[in-house]
Amino acid sequence: MEVLEMINQRVEQLLIRSGFARPDVRILVRNQIYVSLGTSLVIVLVTLASRWSLAFAAGAVLALVNFWALARIAQVLVRSHKGGPFKLFVIFMVKMTLSGLALYWLIGVERVPHWGLISGLGTVVVNTTVTGLMQVGRKKA
Repeated sequence: MEVLEMINQRVEQLLIRSGFARPDVRILVRNQIYVSLGTSLVIVLVTLASRWSLAFAAGAVLALVNFWALARIAQVLVRSHKGGPFKLFVIFMVKMTLSGLALYWLIGVERVPHWGLISGLGTVVVNTTVTGLMQVGRKKA
């Protein structure tokens, strides 16, 4: 257990240095890191780096980067009210354009297996659902 606590502390320090001030946001981002990178590593190793598992890993990493950016941007904009909606719109459009280009490259150029990519992108849904349910459970207890 000490190894897991040490990993949690290091990830927590990284998130704090990266500007994630709110503990609930850090929990969500930390869990996304674990889900995206952990499942990718396990699946790639178990399937001996099959095309499907590499597509999963690409989707999971893309989801992690987008989730990280969205959480970071939202947290900054909540604190600063000046020009918030316009800044959020511009950042969102740039982020969506970059994500779209990455997906175009993965699907159109590299021809990765679609279901692997979709499954990797779905790690965000799994993470937010499980983390949200855990938070609700803790608040009731």
